[in-house]
Amino acid sequence: MRRVATALTLGLVATPAFADFPEKPVTVLVGFGAGGGTDTLARLIGKEAEAALGQPVVIENVPGGGGVVAATKLMTAEPDGYTIGMAVTSTFSYAPLASDSVKYDADTFDYLTSAAKLQNAVVAGKDSPFNTWEDVVAAGKGGQKISFGSSSPAVNLMMGYVAAQDGYEMKIVPTKGGAEIMKDVMGGHIDMGWSAGIHQRFGEDVKVLVAAGNDRLVGSSDVPTFKESGYDIGDDTYFLFFAPKGIPEDVFQKLYDAFSSGAKNADVVSMVEGKMGFPSTVLTPDELRENVANSSAIYEKLIAAAGN
Repeated sequence: MRRVATALTLGLVATPAFADFPEKPVTVLVGFGAGGGTDTLARLIGKEAEAALGQPVVIENVPGGGGVVAATKLMTAEPDGYTIGMAVTSTFSYAPLASDSVKYDADTFDYLTSAAKLQNAVVAGKDSPFNTWEDVVAAGKGGQKISFGSSSPAVNLMMGYVAAQDGYEMKIVPTKGGAEIMKDVMGGHIDMGWSAGIHQRFGEDVKVLVAAGNDRLVGSSDVPTFKESGYDIGDDTYFLFFAPKGIPEDVFQKLYDAFSSGAKNADVVSMVEGKMGFPSTVLTPDELRENVANSSAIYEKLIAAAGN
């Protein structure tokens, strides 16, 4: 297990590698396109980490496959601390289980720290007849064909499992992302859809029907989770930094210190919580590994139930 040493211990056993690192810019491979939530956080935190590292932090967008393309690229990076990545929990928990073409698994990487916890939820437009998840279940059991907007195979798997528990099928409508989902639910083109937190931008124009994590949403604390509603699922997803295995402990520690401190910076926290609407959650390497393991167990169950 990768454990972060105390500052006191490091002061006693610091090596020349720790003292010298970094001697050149550190590159962060971001698994999503420019302008999105992951990219925004990477740039904000990277800017703060620069001060601690004394070298530039270069953001390189490597979108594709929900972070898979970036993770695959990082597999072949030299484990010297000069190239790390940023993606989300499902990049490591769902993707390797869902496709044989993914060449890594949850144990391929080390995990540095997180920046924020996604606010995953099922939402509907303000004019929707659905006000609660119980309304959706009643409609589905009653024979209504319920349409659901999604841009993720992982979400499709989860929603198919939930619908199957209640004995009906849900019509999954593929979309290009959260913005399109919000447009369609607010316009009444689909009954409901998935949000990783983007719904918070639209205030009362959308209704949150159920939370998909283990805890209730910060902005909708009155809305129960799937688990509270009787389903044995609950997946917590984080924006996280990860690294190739084999980075020297002292270098890893310096990266952890720089990026975790950057994530805790007051300006970053203000942006995360005040403008993005996500709770600022900065986890340790061991906590992140546990998060990925728990998420993997959930998707193993969902895939088995789907017969995939």
